[in-house]
Amino acid sequence: MNSYISIQLQNYAKKVRGYNMLFNYRLMNLCVKAEPAALIPVVVTVDGKDYDLEKVADIRKPDDFFFEIRSKNENNLQPIIEGIFDAHPEFILEMKTEKDMEDKDVPYAKYSMPPMDKERHDLLCDLTKTFYNECIAQIEAAHVKQEAIFVEALLNAPIKDADEAKDELKEIYDSGKKEAETMRDAKLKEIEEAYLNNGEASTPDSSPDSSPSEEPDYDVTKSFRVS
Repeated sequence: MNSYISIQLQNYAKKVRGYNMLFNYRLMNLCVKAEPAALIPVVVTVDGKDYDLEKVADIRKPDDFFFEIRSKNENNLQPIIEGIFDAHPEFILEMKTEKDMEDKDVPYAKYSMPPMDKERHDLLCDLTKTFYNECIAQIEAAHVKQEAIFVEALLNAPIKDADEAKDELKEIYDSGKKEAETMRDAKLKEIEEAYLNNGEASTPDSSPDSSPSEEPDYDVTKSFRVS
């Protein structure tokens, strides 16, 4: 197989991987569990400058359904809360405090994933299928374009090389679609299991020292200011 065809195949494979990586990233932002990747889009604005969350906060995940966010500078906790709200208004905020080395109460933010009720179940399923369809459409469009390039490139190639190139192109196409299908099915299963469990796994902390509370009004949550 000549180098031009090999490079074309590598480029197509790279595109397919990119489409699937984007699809996977979008699925991780449909939070059933506390996915660290879901915090990547968070932008925190401090003194007119934008920062990634990890630059201004320490992020902990005590279990699969909670994040704990501790500001590296106590004065920046409010901008952090606002940045997280902008990226994920569905996260449920609970303010906590802990003692520092000087026995002073230091606030931090604890986020839980929203309960998997019927409305959220249907929304996440629909979005999963929409993102999947968009991913497959991208893979197919790239495949059609690559086939058109190969028509001319393989005209004078030996039959063996032409067959090998076509087989490899199809293999990249088929495996890319299969990977997307696997990710789709895994996400739908995750959503369904959470729904069938009545959202128990994704509800806020139900330990004895915590009292039940209604799901917060997100507008109120964003306007909360740390004292």
